[in-house]
This record gives sequence, structure tokens and C-alpha cells, in this order.
Amino acid sequence: MMRILGIDSSVPQGSVALLENDKIISETLLNTGSGNHSDGLLRMVDDVLSEAQFRLEDIDGFGVTQGPGSFTGLRVGVSLVKGFVLATEKPAWGIDTLEAVSARQKPTGHPICAILDARKKEVYCAFFRYEGSRLVRSTPDKVISPEELSEMVSEPTVFIGSGLETYGKFFSDRLGSWFIDNSKLIEHSVAASTAGLARPHLETNPCFDLDELTIKYVRKSEAELNYMKQAL
Repeated sequence: MMRILGIDSSVPQGSVALLENDKIISETLLNTGSGNHSDGLLRMVDDVLSEAQFRLEDIDGFGVTQGPGSFTGLRVGVSLVKGFVLATEKPAWGIDTLEAVSARQKPTGHPICAILDARKKEVYCAFFRYEGSRLVRSTPDKVISPEELSEMVSEPTVFIGSGLETYGKFFSDRLGSWFIDNSKLIEHSVAASTAGLARPHLETNPCFDLDELTIKYVRKSEAELNYMKQAL
């Protein structure tokens, strides 16, 4: 039996989940939706462990979303997990946020588009498909306009992710019957998907190297963009 603590702080509604093998035994969401994870994430971990009546030392490994998503949120989540690895000497594995978002969708014959609001009138997105019960990536992570994303859709597609809160109506109007929104059927958090996706890696290739827990920003940060402007 393997207990994995999954943490997601890359989307506005962060989450923490504890899995025993593939069963969710405790789970919580950040209710504010503000994206301010620095204050709430550790408390959420405490709540999940307390509900399951476990200590941090009882966890066998950690899964954490590594982006794309909120720059600040990602740094908070990855830093917290690095601290847990040092404190417990248990392994951790980074999971692509859009993959974790897509894995919330049960197997379907339709392509899946995971979408997050990237601000600046753009979205983070990636396409996936199920081959049997295995989720397979069809495209790399992208940061593009909603108009560009709609041009990539050529068949009925399941859209999933927090970006629908901002752009769901746009895609519904633009794509018509090709836009499938199953968000009301989703039963578990991004953190639970993260833990589930991390499990096979932690079982076969446990990683204790903190340098492997990198962040995938996809888009350059404001600081990098400002530096590039000043260098021109």
C-alpha cells in the first residue's frame, strides 16, 4: 500500500489530496479562489492529514503540479514539497498541471483540451486523448489566444479546467456542438489527479533530487520580460 500526498497550487482554487493506492482518503480545496496559496497551503496539508489521522512521516511520497499556472502559486507549492522531501526523506515527483487537469476527466472517445486562464487575454492549453485507460498527450503546452485555440479544434472536444470560468461561453458560442463541457461531472480535485499520476513514477523511479522539481512556466515572467526590454 502506498500513500501519496498530492498538492496543486498552480490554479486559483488550489487543492491537497491524500491517496492510498488509487483511493482518495482525504481531500480539500482552497475555497477563496484568490490564488493566494502562501497562507493556506500548509493549513490544507494539516487538514488533510488530520482527517486521515496520519502524520507527514506516514506519507510514502509526494506529487506536485509544476506548471503552467500561477507563477507565485507554483513557487509556493514546489518549495513546500521540497521542504517535505528534506524533512521526511521521502521521494517526490512533478506533474504537468494541464495533464493533471485532463486526468480529472474519465476515459472518453473524444479529445480533451485542458485550459487555464493565462491572463493578458491568453490561455494555457494542451490536448490529450485516452488510449484505453491511459491518458496520452497530443500537443505540447501552449500559451495562445482563445481565438487561436478555437482554430485548433476540428471535432467534438471535451474542455476542462479553470479557464472555462473566463472563456467557457466564448468557446461554446464559437464551437457550438464541438464544445463539450463535462465540468459538472468531475468528482475529484487536481491534487488527487496529481497524486494518481505521480504514483507509478514514485513506485518505479523514486526521485529524491530536489533539482528535478522544476517549474514549467511556459510564458516568461514579468521580470524576465522587463529585463529583455531594458536590454534592447
